[in-house]
Amino acid sequence: MRAEISIQIQNRYAKEIINSLKVDNINIPKGMEIEMNYNENCADIKISMEISSPKDILTLRNTADEILEHANLAINILENKRIA
Repeated sequence: MRAEISIQIQNRYAKEIINSLKVDNINIPKGMEIEMNYNENCADIKISMEISSPKDILTLRNTADEILEHANLAINILENKRIA
């Protein structure tokens, strides 16, 4: 079975968000694929993974969480927000 998580981020810095996230896409778990694209003000991220055990679902979810954390950090930096 293959599971997929799709994330869309509406932001004027979509290109910069995607470019900052792409550098982290090394040494991803076996069976996982990450696609990242942007179009005007929308960053599209698709994470898919072949699921062969319950642990794989957690790996997929944790990867999505990490991507969202990094995207949020990039947005805060680009919008000059204070990060506590």
